Amino acid sequence: MATKQNGVLGTYTPTVTPYTNNSLTETHPNNSVATGTGFAFYTCPGASLASGKLMLANNTGGAVNVDVAIVEQSDIIQFDALSSQPNNPSTSASYLNYSYFSFPKNSYVSSIYIEYANLTGTINANETITFNNTTLTPQAQTATVLYHDTANNKIWLRNLSKPDALNVQNTTVTATASGGGTFEWGASHAGSAASQGHSGIVSFYDTYKGRLFLQNYEFRNNLDWAVLGDVNNENRELGNSNLNRSYANVYSPVATTQTRFASSNSTVTTEFITANGIELLVSGVSQAAPEQYIVRNKQITDASTLEVGGIVLGTYQTLFVNCSAAVTATFIGFEEAAEIPS
Repeated sequence: MATKQNGVLGTYTPTVTPYTNNSLTETHPNNSVATGTGFAFYTCPGASLASGKLMLANNTGGAVNVDVAIVEQSDIIQFDALSSQPNNPSTSASYLNYSYFSFPKNSYVSSIYIEYANLTGTINANETITFNNTTLTPQAQTATVLYHDTANNKIWLRNLSKPDALNVQNTTVTATASGGGTFEWGASHAGSAASQGHSGIVSFYDTYKGRLFLQNYEFRNNLDWAVLGDVNNENRELGNSNLNRSYANVYSPVATTQTRFASSNSTVTTEFITANGIELLVSGVSQAAPEQYIVRNKQITDASTLEVGGIVLGTYQTLFVNCSAAVTATFIGFEEAAEIPS
């Protein structure tokens, strides 16, 4: 639920503050975490309003440049040129613009798929599939069907329990859907394959530039984005502890390529499936768009600070900081309960 929390609402230090994800190896102490130069470190919770100032302190030994943005996504997916996408079946030529592709706001989207064999029964969107991967602990894995491309024996999934779950290596796996249908993939079926991809919620689809603004399922700052929108469960901290808000972050960045698990694994261009069943190739990924920056390439001299005041965030608006050096970003302010728009 929305709570009143005041004082330090979030902290982040580029190249220092770690995050983890389910694709990183589980080896202590270094391989289980990663760091980056930029992170969306504070999100205003649902039914809330946050206001305050951002303090950026530089004690790195030299001048640095920083970027600050207010974003509403974890990743921005840039789709490849229209000439590189599948042709329009009505014209056998390239689509004329990006508006032909459907990504409704707040709908699910995914780059996770299985190219299957031995389908029995029918499998529909929103059914839960269960299967065992004997190479993992625990073995039991789940996902939700996003789209079933019956013409190409391909099922697109979201909310996969573990990114490596579809890597069945030299085994054959049978998956069962909640509606009773089954399918298989793996060693016994030549040509079957699966991807290690990403899923999440569409924050916005830019039909002018072909950009998908994604709320990544595997992302956590002060909120757990896997349940973003559930005001009773999205908050990691209800007792005003900034330590609990700002540490133990999770992020699995989308990339332009992803692994395709098959008899011989390969790296392929990332594809996302549209709501109208078109597979779109990705050409670029970023964390913030030019229109979202409030500070861009601002220099901070050594042993000095930059104060960005007057920041007001509405529900799910997020502070993003980027710097190639270890400046300290601290958001200080008030987080208050606000009326949920009807």
